[in-house]
Amino acid sequence: MKFSVFTVMTPEWNPETAVKKLKSYGYDGVEWRVTNAATTPGGKPDYWDNNVCTIQLDTCVETAPQIRDLVAAEGLETASLAGYHTIDNHEATERMLEAAVIMGAPLMRVNALRYDATVPYDDLFWKARKDFEWTAGKAAQAGVKVCLETHMGQIAPSASAGRRLLDGLDPNAVGIIYDPGNMVTEGYERTEMALEIMGPYLAHVHAKNGAWIKKEDAAPGEYPWSSGISTPLDDGIVDWTRILKALKNFGYDGYISFEDFSAGRDVDAKAKFNIEYLKSLM
Repeated sequence: MKFSVFTVMTPEWNPETAVKKLKSYGYDGVEWRVTNAATTPGGKPDYWDNNVCTIQLDTCVETAPQIRDLVAAEGLETASLAGYHTIDNHEATERMLEAAVIMGAPLMRVNALRYDATVPYDDLFWKARKDFEWTAGKAAQAGVKVCLETHMGQIAPSASAGRRLLDGLDPNAVGIIYDPGNMVTEGYERTEMALEIMGPYLAHVHAKNGAWIKKEDAAPGEYPWSSGISTPLDDGIVDWTRILKALKNFGYDGYISFEDFSAGRDVDAKAKFNIEYLKSLM
């Protein structure tokens, strides 16, 4: 297995800094955040706003050669491009595919449709299925795998839902990013079974951790639990020892890409600790 960092978690590093630091900490690659990022003049960098390690979607094709050369100069790989648009945005998908080819990225993320109980699930499913069929054809032509992520709030938060959505499509063209940290909130299935369910569609793994917390002053009748609280990699519900063992037994040899939103360590400390911690468990 190889290790990368998803640059959403390095908001104050520019791309030049990111590749140099990741190389020094022993990483194999970089997963680039690709979106038209929000910026506030003079604003402090954080994960979502003023993230200077973001590749702008609108200009990703134009900047792809520069990013490719930065990565290559440090002897790293572009592990993935992580987009934020949904599968029905064909224009954005085509633009990212073009950038991925230039950068040598083997895969990219496109979000499945969101589910908020306002539109029936079956309607969303069949719409997304049609869009993934279209995308699979484009991805096959480009030689880049387009992946959904097991993600809360979307129509494929679990391995089972992701497999159902993609089943029958070419697993060389479309796949699943397995994110156990997201599945603390929604979509949990036993790790070994989840890997078997995804089967040939397992393409990439995101590493983070999380927990549920209880609101101690909840009013009578108020649901007191909150999910999705980001915790350090070694302090949460996700059992990374078990997951790494299961991945090894399954024969997975792709990337584990860190997406750590936890507090307590700065970006440098997290980048250094996370890879050392997971390697210590292997």
